[in-house]
Amino acid sequence: MITDQTEVAIIGAGIAGLYAAYCCEISELDCIITDSLLIPGGQCSVFYPEKKLYGAPGFRDVIAKDFVNVLASQCLKGDFEKLFGHRVKNISKTSDETFAIKFDNCDVCKYAKYIILATGVGDMKPNVPSAIVGINDIDKSSDFIQYYRMKVDLYKGKNIVVAGGGDSAIDFVINVAPVAKTVALIHRRAKFTCEEVKLKYIKELEKTGKLKLAMEHNVSELKEQNGKRTVVARDLNSNNFNETSFDVDHIVFFYGFSLSGNSMFGLEDIGLETENDLVKVDINTMETSIKNCYGIGDVVTYTNKKKNILSCFFEADRAVRMIKKSSV
Repeated sequence: MITDQTEVAIIGAGIAGLYAAYCCEISELDCIITDSLLIPGGQCSVFYPEKKLYGAPGFRDVIAKDFVNVLASQCLKGDFEKLFGHRVKNISKTSDETFAIKFDNCDVCKYAKYIILATGVGDMKPNVPSAIVGINDIDKSSDFIQYYRMKVDLYKGKNIVVAGGGDSAIDFVINVAPVAKTVALIHRRAKFTCEEVKLKYIKELEKTGKLKLAMEHNVSELKEQNGKRTVVARDLNSNNFNETSFDVDHIVFFYGFSLSGNSMFGLEDIGLETENDLVKVDINTMETSIKNCYGIGDVVTYTNKKKNILSCFFEADRAVRMIKKSSV
């Protein structure tokens, strides 16, 4: 059903947004769901479609794209408008407290009584480690340098270095090690930041020789000359600047993301409170500092917030239940 007026507008069609749409359907709330991408799934579809997901209810070792397909088949069957390929430009409030939603690529304006922000990481770009010697000398057309993505086939039979020690870097190593020729993992700390259960896979990969670890090291230099690619790692505990060189095909950086533009759609101008580029919500209701504007998924923060799939479902369910209660 296509209309300019709806009860709930869900901004973002990742896991959280998809489930919020389903919750609206079973709660008999009219809604629309919109996303700048042409397909549902958010990060799972764009950054790591081949990544194994841990903690997905009802599944064990499911990969992201398969999980999204199953979820979307459940959540997008409802008779509500799906606006894929529509990037939200601005959200404002009208005189009757309705939200007016404008888009970049069309003149259509949608109106909603309630907003659910489910934008995930939003318009982000991978952090570029510009201080590394030689990184700016690498030809722009070269595939030497790669960033956060889970396209495992690209690395089949290749020698690679992974830079980073967070959850995403560890997931990538676990997925790519079985198909790559060699894998080295460079991390500036003594410990990884990931789920404890994943560490046993890292230890096993190291034990079997499929993974070489360079802990408390930084990537210090990149070289690409005459078809030879080299990554140099510096020991952070050595006063003599001890270095280790790796001959590789690719280096893959997992240094996180930064905002590439305004991802709050002007809501900050009408009182949206944020913390470190995340939206602050009341955990009891999932409501933001703006009345009738709710937030769920990776875009929100609250005390003891944990970013995982289960949180997406819980937050979406709670937000929609609060909206239903408020609309009665």
